[in-house]
Amino acid sequence: MRVFSVDERDSSWELPAPRFRVYLHGSERDATYGWTATYDILDADVLQAIDWAQRQAGDQRTYAVALVYDDATHERLNPGHGRGLVWLLGRDGNDIPHDEPALAAAQQRMLRRRHDPVRVPEADRAPADLEVGDPPTP
Repeated sequence: MRVFSVDERDSSWELPAPRFRVYLHGSERDATYGWTATYDILDADVLQAIDWAQRQAGDQRTYAVALVYDDATHERLNPGHGRGLVWLLGRDGNDIPHDEPALAAAQQRMLRRRHDPVRVPEADRAPADLEVGDPPTP
């Protein structure tokens, strides 16, 4: 982990309505790989997305949360491939770390979160009665 000071004026745009992608992995006791269920979350902040994900995962599955980013330039250059992900918590549980220590470490933290979840204050929790619905129409 690295931290450094920056000038807050170096950004020129904001995204006021993020789209989060949650991956739930039917993982094994000592590994994150297995079946995957994928959901997108709108109208929430990152703490609400994390809260929802970890409540769905419980102590049997692992989960990861990403920010969905639609890159218009990349879409124009390679149609159908403009959407990407920015990992916020965890990583793809089915990726094989090989020689990537950061991925292996992220997957180990995902496994540990089963029994030591992220603490989300009550004010930041996702609604308890939230149901999975149909995707919004474009």
